Amino acid sequence: MSSSPAQQLRLRAAGLRGLARQLQSLRALTLYADAGADTWVGPSPQRCADDLMARRSELLQHADDLAQAARRMERQADELDAQAAAPGAPR
Repeated sequence: MSSSPAQQLRLRAAGLRGLARQLQSLRALTLYADAGADTWVGPSPQRCADDLMARRSELLQHADDLAQAARRMERQADELDAQAAAPGAPR
């Protein structure tokens, strides 16, 4: 039995939410905390910390983008369900 377009969108949305949660729980998001001057060997601990914070922001933005795409898919699925339930809709 094949799933409806709305069900397919919801499955895709769930997948995107899962990816967003994975991004939000990456160890890479807390690496900046270990990049202080007291743990650094090299010329520029601040540059490293800044780069880690920039990467952290990018990862979190990507997670937000995935969650937003999931919300859009769920709204589309709701619209498809409403259209299918409307009087006179093909069955």
